Amino acid sequence: MSNTGDMQHNHSHNGYRFPIFWQILLAISVTLAITTGVIWNYLDSNLKSLLQQQTDTFAQTITQQAANSASEMVMASDTLALNSMLDTLVSDKSSILMMQIYDDKNQLIAQSAIQNDVSLSPHVESYSKPIMFQDVQAGRLVLLLDNSAIATALLNARKVLGIIVISISLLALAIAAWLATHLSSPLKKLRKATIEVTKGNLSPALPLARNDEVGDLVMGVDSMLQGLRDKESIEHKFSSYISKDIATGILANLHTSRTPLRNVTGSVLFVDIVGFTQLCETAEPKEVADILNHYYFLLHQAAKMYRGTVDNYIGDGAMLTFGVHKEDQKHSINAICSAQIFLRLTDLMNAQRKEKGLKDLEFRLGLHCGEMLAGTIGSTERMQLTITGDTVNTAARMCEQAEKNKLLISDSILHHSATRDLVLTEKPIKLSIKGKALPQTAHHVIGLAPKFNRLLMQQETEMESMTYE
Repeated sequence: MSNTGDMQHNHSHNGYRFPIFWQILLAISVTLAITTGVIWNYLDSNLKSLLQQQTDTFAQTITQQAANSASEMVMASDTLALNSMLDTLVSDKSSILMMQIYDDKNQLIAQSAIQNDVSLSPHVESYSKPIMFQDVQAGRLVLLLDNSAIATALLNARKVLGIIVISISLLALAIAAWLATHLSSPLKKLRKATIEVTKGNLSPALPLARNDEVGDLVMGVDSMLQGLRDKESIEHKFSSYISKDIATGILANLHTSRTPLRNVTGSVLFVDIVGFTQLCETAEPKEVADILNHYYFLLHQAAKMYRGTVDNYIGDGAMLTFGVHKEDQKHSINAICSAQIFLRLTDLMNAQRKEKGLKDLEFRLGLHCGEMLAGTIGSTERMQLTITGDTVNTAARMCEQAEKNKLLISDSILHHSATRDLVLTEKPIKLSIKGKALPQTAHHVIGLAPKFNRLLMQQETEMESMTYE
């Protein structure tokens, strides 16, 4: 969860968020705009140049032909024939506004009828050709041409070209939007899936895998999630055989050959059934298995309720630890509460046994706290996660000497900072512990402070209807 928080924190400082959909659409739109702009300018320029070239060729040809035809008439000063020729040429070509002939002294000697008012036409161009007679310039011919038709044709061509370009652009934008959606939609679904994963859902809805790079990404995420689900299944399966805290620790250190040994401080509680050997001699194997299953179930519930861990089952005995696999400053009082709720639960179990005509089961409990060594021991072929040390041995010896259905605690437990003034005990007793030179002081627990007793009663009521599995 902390990683998720960091990611969200970093994201909030990255400025404006620009979704990939708009990135793709913008990139394609800019590319399209530049491309169509270049094509438009190229086509428009070439079309204008082509039309102007055709017009110039037409005007130059007409002017040259007229100049050639007028040479003899200019030399003969036949103005009537010149005017007639010019009128004929102008009347045949609607784009020619007027034609004029000047002599060698630049005097106007002939002029056609004016087709339109020259001043009203915004597109007038003048063309001039010399009139040559036997290599002597006899005058010159001037032609005024109306290029309005060219401008109109160019405008119409631009309109058609504009419609084509706009249509292509709209089609391209539609394709770009589809492509952007096609690419970004599965990515959005993957993002939602990752959010679900951070919330603990390892089976989120994923987009359909496609035969492309996005499909490869979807398959990769699905493979990763399958790995996480497999790991969770393994952890759950481990938890059925060993404590969840231990299983989590092992899976967290898969890259190492063994869990390193470390010094820890916590509390150790030993529990065993009184007269279990005699019980096994008289009871059927199935009955013994049912007793152990029920007994271990109650131990597990009592440990889980107070942050404890069932580390090991030893025949009819069990070892519970508090503050060992996860830090707990109140491990001593939590261990006492766990033992007390276990005794209350066994009273309920014995009441059920009595209704069935079965004998009561009795238990001994020993509790001690201090430093221990926790980690993996053994060879590479067979290893075991264990907790060992003087604290563990002392707790086991105290369990052996505890009174039936009572919790025997050490001085270390009674005077622990988290336990002080919260436990009521009988008079202290001296125990001879194997391996200890001096007797050890111990105390049988009578009860807890009123606030803890009320909590135990409430928890006992909640668990009355609970059945073991």
